[in-house]
Amino acid sequence: MEKNYWQINDDLYKVYISADVYNELEEDLKIDETAKYIKDGDIIAYDIMVDKKKLKKVLKRLEEFDC
Repeated sequence: MEKNYWQINDDLYKVYISADVYNELEEDLKIDETAKYIKDGDIIAYDIMVDKKKLKKVLKRLEEFDC
């Protein structure tokens, strides 16, 4: 698994995920804050902001999608 997350401050992380994976995880993870990557009018990926406690859950779910 490629490292797809970065620490923003002591308790906040930014996680990059593809749009198809985001659509699968959005409801389950209850993601509040996102940034979209758009190409030719289509959303291709997201950066999601998660706290330190939620990061482990997000990374575990991403492993299920081989991300």
